[in-house]
Amino acid sequence: MCQSDDLRFRQAESEDAPDVLAIKQAAIEATADSYNQEQIQAWRPTDEALPTFKQATVNNRFVVLLAETDSGPAGYGVLNIDEARIDAVFVDPEHSRERLGSSLVSQLETRGQMVGLSELTVVSSLNAQPFYESLGYESFESRTRTIDGTDLEFVAVPKTIEE
Repeated sequence: MCQSDDLRFRQAESEDAPDVLAIKQAAIEATADSYNQEQIQAWRPTDEALPTFKQATVNNRFVVLLAETDSGPAGYGVLNIDEARIDAVFVDPEHSRERLGSSLVSQLETRGQMVGLSELTVVSSLNAQPFYESLGYESFESRTRTIDGTDLEFVAVPKTIEE
């Protein structure tokens, strides 16, 4: 179990991209029960996506926040500054139910406030909607995204983050 004193957050660097990719792959496989196998395969990035993940870590448009425990990378979140949007929060399944996802969202919201954002939108998978509801996100709007010719349903929800 992750304890708060061994949980750290830092800006991901390009050499962290393989860990970030592996976390997303594992999280989608373990928790995407709202989707069928074809949708999971389309959504789950392959190792060929590694250059894209590396690019995101060095792009000023994004805050890619890596959560680490003493045992290594445990999750990550992505804040798209230009779009005022949380693009991703994924937790390694070995660290699920440890409030790591909640901590990541809180960290991303704080970073959004630090760059002057007053509202963030989250685009979330269907299976994560209850998680975001528990964090005060409301008024979910259905969205469809097509990945490799496969339609996936998501939800989008804004939240005021100014203090």
